[in-house]
Amino acid sequence: MLDPDSGSHPRLHPRLPGGAAPALTRRRVLADGGRGLLALALAGATVTACGSNKPPEPDPLEAELTAARSDSDLAAAAAKAAKPALAPALNEVAAERGRHAAALLEELSRAAGKPIPTSMSPSASPTPDKPAPPPTLRDVSAALRKSAERASLLVPSLSGYRAGLVGSIAAACVASFTVGLPAEPSPR
Repeated sequence: MLDPDSGSHPRLHPRLPGGAAPALTRRRVLADGGRGLLALALAGATVTACGSNKPPEPDPLEAELTAARSDSDLAAAAAKAAKPALAPALNEVAAERGRHAAALLEELSRAAGKPIPTSMSPSASPTPDKPAPPPTLRDVSAALRKSAERASLLVPSLSGYRAGLVGSIAAACVASFTVGLPAEPSPR
């Protein structure tokens, strides 16, 4: 009877001195290696299945989306109460921050693999007994400044398109409060 690995008699191995049979054969190495890979794959699947149940971190662009929507609403409300000379600038800020919100929503939807919602359901906010005073130019400028600072701090942690998107939003916010909106006269 011949050894299937070497083709020689099982007790006389041609490559080993004295013809002793090797402890490892090609067949044994391949079979044990296959079993080892199977065990490794099963262990990996078990570890993945037993991973932590920690919820995924929220996308950092969600906070930017919330800020863009808030700034847009704030600027639109300020434009309604502003002097006629200031209203066009405030309306432009509201429109620009609305475009920022749309771009952020599009990126968030793309990253999540979900379609962009066609309509936004209005959030139910409690109606105060006494209406709040309308926002001022100073309020809009402060909100834009805060949004620009937050966005510029976020940019280094992002890469590719997202970094460019948030960087351009930060730059647009800075341009809006420094150039687009006139400076309020300081109180005397």
